[in-house]
Amino acid sequence: MVKDDPSFPPSFPEGGPLAHYRAQASFNWKTMALLLDKEEILRFKYEIWNFLATDPIFAYSPTKRSLHDERRVIMQQTFRIMEKDFLNETKGEIGDPVKVMAMTTALGQYSWSLCTKRSIFMDFFTNAVRGLAKSGYHFDILEKAYKMELTGCVAMTEIGHGTNTKAFRTKATYDTVKGVFILETPDFEAAKCWSGGLGKSTTHAFVMAQLYTPDGQCHGLHGFVVPIRDPLTFLTYPGVTIFDMGEKVGLNGLDNGVMLFDNYAIKRESLLNKTGSVSGDGIYISPFKDPNKRFGAALGNTSAARAAIITMCAANLASAVTISIRYSAVRRQFSATNASEELPVIEYQMQQWRLFPYLAAAYVIKFVGDSIYQDFVNFIMSSFNTDIDPELISNWGIEIHVLSSSGKPIGGWLARDAIQESREACGGHGYLRSAGIGVLRDDHDANVTYEGDNNVLLQQTSNWLLTIYSNPHRSELIDKMPMGTLSFLRIESVFHNLKFTGEMTPQSLLSSYKWLVYYLLQTTAEKVATQQTNGSDSFTSKNQSQVYFARTLAIAFIEHYCLDVFWNKLVQHQDAEIRTVLTKLMLLYGYWSLEKHLGTLYQGGHCNGDDGNVIREGILKLCEQLKPEAIALVDAIAPPDFVLNSALGNSDGEVYKHLRSAMMMTPRGFERDDYWKDIVEVMTMKGKL
Repeated sequence: MVKDDPSFPPSFPEGGPLAHYRAQASFNWKTMALLLDKEEILRFKYEIWNFLATDPIFAYSPTKRSLHDERRVIMQQTFRIMEKDFLNETKGEIGDPVKVMAMTTALGQYSWSLCTKRSIFMDFFTNAVRGLAKSGYHFDILEKAYKMELTGCVAMTEIGHGTNTKAFRTKATYDTVKGVFILETPDFEAAKCWSGGLGKSTTHAFVMAQLYTPDGQCHGLHGFVVPIRDPLTFLTYPGVTIFDMGEKVGLNGLDNGVMLFDNYAIKRESLLNKTGSVSGDGIYISPFKDPNKRFGAALGNTSAARAAIITMCAANLASAVTISIRYSAVRRQFSATNASEELPVIEYQMQQWRLFPYLAAAYVIKFVGDSIYQDFVNFIMSSFNTDIDPELISNWGIEIHVLSSSGKPIGGWLARDAIQESREACGGHGYLRSAGIGVLRDDHDANVTYEGDNNVLLQQTSNWLLTIYSNPHRSELIDKMPMGTLSFLRIESVFHNLKFTGEMTPQSLLSSYKWLVYYLLQTTAEKVATQQTNGSDSFTSKNQSQVYFARTLAIAFIEHYCLDVFWNKLVQHQDAEIRTVLTKLMLLYGYWSLEKHLGTLYQGGHCNGDDGNVIREGILKLCEQLKPEAIALVDAIAPPDFVLNSALGNSDGEVYKHLRSAMMMTPRGFERDDYWKDIVEVMTMKGKL
């Protein structure tokens, strides 16, 4: 059973409504917490959380603030965090990427507006510049950004185009006479938009624009670091027009803006020229002969946000299931015949089936998000090495792009659905602001859209898969992929007659997913080929092969990747009890996901007869087996109570005490409001009638 607790992480209150379920766990939740995050990283998170809990500027408001007040408070909090300088960034040091991501999730679970604001200034802008920087001017910009002498944002999306980056229409034309680039926004549809921090609070922007040389030739998208506001007056420079986008569904502490250029001149050094440069006399120079390879290298560099979002989604998953599962262990409803007291709703199969797969997903996506982000960091570090083959960097960048382009949708949708299911599973009390789920839902919703609409991003993944599959030299292409994401496709013969074994094991699960990816590759390629045979062009053929084919292929591909990464991580753990419960989590998430593909599994002949019922019964059995572990599992992934900020999800389990306290904090909650006279007047008039 449970071993002696280490001194860290801090223990939860003894006794209370959750003690019964905590005592049932077969593993030490603290050991699990230190597996999810190494002790150094978890201590770093607690350092941040403790700082938030003790500084009055981070006190919560019991009611929703106005848009202006919310932005003002978030700006103050952002600068407070930057002044604290947990990562020594203002001293010119580049923060440990693992700690950067830890800070992102630690701050995000408190406030995603605060987290995003800080990340835009210190991570997204600086990463975008650093990844393509080559000249002293670029590194001077970076130094000033880290020292808070300037603030930066990332301006990629345009009003008329988002995910389709190649169709961006902002132009940067080199003028040989003046030795400058001229930025031009052709019309409003080409205006940069949705850039966080652009609306009110940044002096510089990383701008993606189509680079034109004086001969009129377009060399594709390139990055530029562009001054947009006077840092002393915060007025925009002549030739730059910026305005705020207004209130959103969530994340309203973040000022999103729109920006247009009108014959705006920037110095030649503003071009971030690692993938391509322009000489003083207007000649374009690039280390990449193939423009697609150059674009691939740039794509990898711009994957930072999508890679980070996966881990952010895992944090939201963790917060949502912590609230709903702790509440489920306390909330009592109904009882068995002649039972003396009602049962906690966690005892019911329906509640377990609704929530436990998302608990499993929280663990899987946490592992995978951290893995993809680390791969991205390794890619960026390697891109600085001029001795590495540019083709390798390009292939690596494309692979990172593909994984982040499918990982973000799967993480975003899982967290979205987990939050909504948690809200409903908490009943009416889950609808209260004090439950903490509504704010989480509103702030998370952006994750399914920004940095690319999820369904469109999946097309980028499926297009890549189909390109590899249709190439007659695909084995050679697969061998050139440094991350090995398609290595299992080298030996195709094993998939031809592969059948579901009827066993609920990791090996059987991964085998089924490998078959599924290969089968979907075959059928999707055939669907596209049939469309082309019938006269459709390449674009139309792929467009008409999305639903049930290419989209499903991309989802199956990333689900397999997630399970494969999780399995390779968990088998390395020495603690048998931890390994056992992680295996159950993998199986629950995996077979719960695989069950959604049952139609395809039967259609392709992988499943026969009663196999579907075997999978479904296995899912329910795994839910039952995880019930004794559930509270300890959420304890291992939960942020502290102050950060979670939920009357329903507090670690002491005293739901009704915290509900009472939250309700009694309602401003003027005990007073009659000033419109009481209006009510009396209407009632009096009605009485006279």
